[in-house]
Amino acid sequence: MGGKPRLEFLRGWIGIAIVNARERPAVAMSFAVGAAAVLPAACAAVTTAFLIFVVFFAALSFPIGVTTAVWWISTRVLVRHKASDSEIKIAEPSAKPEAVPAADPPRGAVAPRELPVDVDEDARALATPRPHDPLSTTMTTMSAEDLSTTLTSAGLSDGEQDDEARDPTACLTHRELHLRDVPRGFLPNLASTRRVRVLDLGGNELAQLPGLELLAGTLQHLRLSRNWFAAVPPEVKELKALKELDMSRNFVRNTEDALPVAALAKLEHLRVLDFRYNRKLFKQETVDLLRAAIPQAEVVKLTVSFPAPEGSFVGSSPGDRDATTLRAQLEPWSTLALRRRLVEDFGEPPTDPETVQRSEVMARLLELYEEEGGAAGRRVVRVSGTPVSVETRDALLRELREWSARRRKGAKGHQQERPSISAESYMIVRSPTDFEAKLGAGSRKARQAADKFAKYAKLWALAESALREVDPAFADSFTALAVTHGFRGSPHIDKQNIGPFYGLALGDFPAGSGGVCVECDARTIAAVDTREKLAKVDGRFPHWVAPYPEGAERYSLIYYQTMGEPTPITTAVFGADAQLAALDEE
Repeated sequence: MGGKPRLEFLRGWIGIAIVNARERPAVAMSFAVGAAAVLPAACAAVTTAFLIFVVFFAALSFPIGVTTAVWWISTRVLVRHKASDSEIKIAEPSAKPEAVPAADPPRGAVAPRELPVDVDEDARALATPRPHDPLSTTMTTMSAEDLSTTLTSAGLSDGEQDDEARDPTACLTHRELHLRDVPRGFLPNLASTRRVRVLDLGGNELAQLPGLELLAGTLQHLRLSRNWFAAVPPEVKELKALKELDMSRNFVRNTEDALPVAALAKLEHLRVLDFRYNRKLFKQETVDLLRAAIPQAEVVKLTVSFPAPEGSFVGSSPGDRDATTLRAQLEPWSTLALRRRLVEDFGEPPTDPETVQRSEVMARLLELYEEEGGAAGRRVVRVSGTPVSVETRDALLRELREWSARRRKGAKGHQQERPSISAESYMIVRSPTDFEAKLGAGSRKARQAADKFAKYAKLWALAESALREVDPAFADSFTALAVTHGFRGSPHIDKQNIGPFYGLALGDFPAGSGGVCVECDARTIAAVDTREKLAKVDGRFPHWVAPYPEGAERYSLIYYQTMGEPTPITTAVFGADAQLAALDEE
């Protein structure tokens, strides 16, 4: 019953009561007298129940309150007094540091390495196991091995390394503790010692280091490799004594704020800069900029992939490569994947990334493949997609031909939105799921995507209806449609995709040609027939278009996803389990 009907109902009952009181005053008076007699007793009962509840609650709460009070006093007084005795204590500098007593190793830990009897006390102290407590604010000294690695990679001379090694308590490490933030008070405690020269926080999950500037007077070597830094910590510019900055294997961006070259140039003692394996720092011009702006830095390390070293790649893009050659088919893989293939598929020893470049890895792979017959030696499994109805594909082909004709007449000619691919025309249409959320924020790109979707709404609707015949669920979830004309070869990997795609090819190109080829494993290629058929392929594996005759007409539609929950990578091509299993048995 809603609010208004309920009110009307109440009014009706009140009206009836008033009428009865007027017509039968004796009855109304008896009810009033009875209510007056019962009311005091009801109030007394409610009061009594409330008092019983209060007494019962107090009886239960008393022991809890006493326990809480005892706990609070013990944690605020007793534990605080005990903690004051365990605060950071660093002995005054001496000619010979005292050895740190070895702690009992935790259960399951590897026993510490025993030192020879004739090793001096300095070495024994450096080799002492150190605790890795992420909540500790006490200093932990480096082992001899860690200290040696730190100082050697910093580019110090033997004499400088000896100077650092004389005071091991000045070299601290908190590596691989999965720290997302340094404990509160950690850096202030270190600063209070006025002795920390080497700080190694590598192998954690740090993205910022507030308070680092407190170490400005002493810190010379800062090692932050394998963390989550998107920028050089702004506090670094205050470290006037800094000699080495290791930011390797992070996520540092190539922007003025993230890479403050001007601020680093003001650090007069800076000698070593390490920015290796930051994906956004990959250009030779960045190395040249750092060397020119920071002349005092004798060592500048950065992983350069553009321009690629001579021999690293054949052709400047996938569209420049002959897809029939084995090398072109392998080029989409990263250098790391090629190194892994050498080891896992061909039994070669691991290669050193510092000394063995991509060109050498590729050359060795091609040699090993040549021993097995080269590109022709790889197995081929033939897969056929699911046919699309004649009515749908005919309507689609007519629309695609009109789309192509309009492009030829347009002032801009054949539109090529993916220039790295060899195609006469390449157009991408985004789904409303992709751009609608951004329209409200005033995104210019979202508005352009919405206008393009409206312009090609008929083409999108026909393409969606074709996919819905084969996979209705995917027809509801794909977020982008690539429309191409004259796509040829171009071995590549779709790095922006979050899952598999569906491909459909239409036109007068001969049957048995112009399919999609995809690498299933190191020695297997799947040739997928997409002519008038929809096939599901994972574009996160290298794939390309098989040859078809010159002058033949070939259009293609690629349905893919770049938004949502990523789909795990499982197989390169779907619907070919039986064929692949048969090949494995052979």
